[in-house]
Amino acid sequence: MSRRRNAAAADSGSKTSEIVSLISSLDDQSAPNPRNRSRRPSLKKDSGHGESHKEERRPLVRLLTHDDDDNKSVMTGMSAMTSMTALTSTTAMTATPIIAAISKHTGLPRKAAYAIMSVILVSFLIWREGYRIRVNVSSSTLLNFNIQDIPVPKNADDYNKPHLLDAAWPGHDNVNFETLVQPSEIDLMLQRRLPEIEEGHECDDILLYMPNQLQNDDDDDVNVDGVAGQLNSYLMAAMLATYTSKAMVVLESKEDLVPGGSQFGCPSNPFSEAGKSTSSGRFNVKEDVPKGLSRLIQHSEWLSRGCSVPCQNNHDYEKWSNVRKKNGKSKFVQHTTCRNDSGWESRVLVVDGADVQRLFENNFKGKMLHRPSPTAYNWALRLGAKKYEAQTFADLVDEEDIWDFVSALLARSDVLRFQPWIAKDARNFIRLSQLPMQVDYDAFHVRRDGSIPGYEEEAGVDVIPFHEYLKTWERHDCSDKARIIYIASDDPGQIKEEISKYPVGDAGNLILPGVDECHGLRFYLREDSTSTEFMKKGSTSDCSIQYRRTISSVADLIILSKSSTFVIGEFGSGFGRLVRTFRAALNDFPGREEEGPVLVRDTRVVWGKPHPGPPGM
Repeated sequence: MSRRRNAAAADSGSKTSEIVSLISSLDDQSAPNPRNRSRRPSLKKDSGHGESHKEERRPLVRLLTHDDDDNKSVMTGMSAMTSMTALTSTTAMTATPIIAAISKHTGLPRKAAYAIMSVILVSFLIWREGYRIRVNVSSSTLLNFNIQDIPVPKNADDYNKPHLLDAAWPGHDNVNFETLVQPSEIDLMLQRRLPEIEEGHECDDILLYMPNQLQNDDDDDVNVDGVAGQLNSYLMAAMLATYTSKAMVVLESKEDLVPGGSQFGCPSNPFSEAGKSTSSGRFNVKEDVPKGLSRLIQHSEWLSRGCSVPCQNNHDYEKWSNVRKKNGKSKFVQHTTCRNDSGWESRVLVVDGADVQRLFENNFKGKMLHRPSPTAYNWALRLGAKKYEAQTFADLVDEEDIWDFVSALLARSDVLRFQPWIAKDARNFIRLSQLPMQVDYDAFHVRRDGSIPGYEEEAGVDVIPFHEYLKTWERHDCSDKARIIYIASDDPGQIKEEISKYPVGDAGNLILPGVDECHGLRFYLREDSTSTEFMKKGSTSDCSIQYRRTISSVADLIILSKSSTFVIGEFGSGFGRLVRTFRAALNDFPGREEEGPVLVRDTRVVWGKPHPGPPGM
């Protein structure tokens, strides 16, 4: 079941499914006078694959554009609710026996049964519209809903100026720190919309992903280390699984390949003595605490289809690892077939982080870009696209547009969700930095961990100076308030030294040379730096120290991804490429149809290629 299934529920025990099954019979007659929904900008709705897809009906709640006479954002829903009342009346003859059935099986009066019937029907229709509604079930079986809980499309200003705390999200604040996008931007209906798979065959074809826990000395050309490297490889595995229509299952080692059982360190609460080793040299870890990558993120159920690790009766972690190493030597995609205890067979592609990168480059990249291709249409559907969105994707030809569209689908799919303890500690980390959470801000990613290929020959220095970031960012509109800029860097001390060379205005804010003093800047930096030293064999790095590094990296990812303007030195960093993936969104914004099918929140590159390439690299 999805983590946040926003569907109607009835407090009628085992009788609910029977009632809902009766309701489903109304589907064919649910819209006697359907109205075509107005076209969304930039995203086509006609199918070119031999099937005439019906237009989606107008949403129950609509956000008026700035072209309206009163120039206000007004929610209108009364006419649609009136139409829904009329719809209930037209189905009264059919509903009468259903109400009688509810009353008979639950012992409720007919009026109460009618109320339950009405709420179920309303909720069913809202589900059909692709919107969520929060339904609260009380002990008295009365169902209440609030029309304001139905989200409306965001306007461009809301998208371009996000906050760390999403004002449109009615749920728990910690959810803001479990994802790299605003919670209100996540597609909550994705799992309902995915193409159906024949019952009993969901696990016939599996991509078995074995995350890297140690630095792979044999694959120096493939970066799978650190938080960003691991998450990029996970995204790439998800891309391959959806493209090939496989269930994606994660297999972690039951043994501690690194101290504490995970390359991401030891959080305090899930451990008996975080960071303290026993006399045997091992860390005291509770048995139910996830290991490896699973300590960092929650694997998406829509990717796994509910499948478990295949053939556990005859394939343990070591055997699957040997299969992976053997198949990895081939230039072709190698599958292994195994038989489960139940007798059914699974066709398995076993990969780790380095494998998915190689398979993508050698076997799948060209196929993913090939047009025209009905495979592209079906792939988009498996990534959660609606039919008109999948058609738009299938018609794209430009490589950058294709990768941006995939990025936008991945971003809204909730494919990356941090574990609750990671989110909680990341939030506390950000609080300690004193970065305001309810205002928009900008962010820089400044690397100092080595020379940049090609830049030294061009500029005469091995790293990009800080003033080049400011030039790329520079704005000339004055403001009474200082502009907030967060800086994520592997060498914050050096950045502070460079910042100290700039003049400071009367209000204590930094002033850019050549810009009026009314334009002030206020910088926020974290103090520590990240390291992959912990991932090496024989490392004595403290498990709790590594966890703090993990949290600081996750906090940086969240802050950079949700900034209004993101400035990066160059896209040679997997960290920056991961952030760019989650800044993409499908263009459903009125008045911006000329900007193409995908919008990317303001991202500026100081040097090198302006596009990062495929997501997951």
